[in-house]
Amino acid sequence: MNILNSRMLRSIERIVDLFLLNLIWLLFCLPVVTIFPATVAMYGVNRKWVMGKETDGVFRSFFLQFRECFFQSIGISTLWFVLAYLIFVNYQLVHSNLLMMGILVLLTLLFLSITVYLFPVMAHFETKWKQIIRNSLIMAISYPLSTLLLIGILLISIYLIYLVPVLIFIIGSLSVYVSYTICHKLFLK
Repeated sequence: MNILNSRMLRSIERIVDLFLLNLIWLLFCLPVVTIFPATVAMYGVNRKWVMGKETDGVFRSFFLQFRECFFQSIGISTLWFVLAYLIFVNYQLVHSNLLMMGILVLLTLLFLSITVYLFPVMAHFETKWKQIIRNSLIMAISYPLSTLLLIGILLISIYLIYLVPVLIFIIGSLSVYVSYTICHKLFLK
């Protein structure tokens, strides 16, 4: 009976931690400029959980990760928003040309594939921003099934939040936990 209570308490504690992590992430995302550093910090906290490392509390771990990756992730976020904007503008310009639309769809898929690895790579490896993008591209190409799974997790999470907006308070950290668990297994290879 003690083992059952212990497992149940650990599960409840993890659910509460995921909820708190998600709330902190949402608060830190309020100034839109900090979405990337906040997301990297959320991946960093989940990284510690997946690796079995003890954290100093959700808020403290999140804040330390946020501060550590702030400038690097702001730089990458600027580049990423510019690329996303260029893709969006090109969709507006070439919507009638079928060949160009096909090329743009492939570029968008590549962009999304790199994006789903960008945050886990930033949280896991301490390296320059060019290496982060390069490593994310290599992982996206090297593990196509995992890439599709990660994209699926992202899209399903967005769709669930669209259907039931209150899920925004838990789905972010939960999907990051699952995504990082998948990425962690890839990092170990």
